[in-house]
Amino acid sequence: MTTRTPMRRTDTTALDYYLLRAEADDVEATGLVVEEFVLADDLSATLLRSAGWTPADGGWWSSAAYARTVRADRRLRARLAAVDRAAAEATYQRLGGGTLPGEAALRDRFHEDLPLSSGAPLRLGAGPDVHRVLFAGELDDRRLAELSALLRLDDAPSATGARPGVVGTGRLRVDGTNLRWDLRHVGGAWCVDVTSEPVAADPLRRLLRRLTDLARGQGLLPATIDRLS
Repeated sequence: MTTRTPMRRTDTTALDYYLLRAEADDVEATGLVVEEFVLADDLSATLLRSAGWTPADGGWWSSAAYARTVRADRRLRARLAAVDRAAAEATYQRLGGGTLPGEAALRDRFHEDLPLSSGAPLRLGAGPDVHRVLFAGELDDRRLAELSALLRLDDAPSATGARPGVVGTGRLRVDGTNLRWDLRHVGGAWCVDVTSEPVAADPLRRLLRRLTDLARGQGLLPATIDRLS
């Protein structure tokens, strides 16, 4: 049976943490994976940086090939379970690693980065820019319902199909900025499309982080963040 640890991110936590298991259904972890998306000024992702720690393999390692493959391979992806830093620290200590290094020190373990597309934004047509967080992974009915509730989605699209693939929409107003996000299934993949009117980088950055964490908690693995216009 697979257990999920609730994630509690603090304002000082910037990295994504995952438990690595020998098999998808194992309860006990055999190591950790730590990741970070590097964002451009327009908040699109330019690099995926990552490192893994498996004491059976001699400690820390970094592999762009692994970061790419885990997003394409369903069985490999199922061995990961998203957790917060506190759970990662406890696992690291239990497996004999001692005190988990701070995030600055963990970045020193990122030796092999995965470049992400950084070309001109894709064109959607009229309207504000959209930041699309694209995920690898699947949602069954239970996890879809849980994620929809966590994202506080409302006004699911009507049967007219005016917004194909949209499960529902969430909204938030912060200091005069209107933020909106759609949970969408497009091209066989799940994504969250986020808009900000007017564009406000700090609230948008925080919202992208929060929405991504909620999706990670339901088993989705972020693949990139694109800016669409």
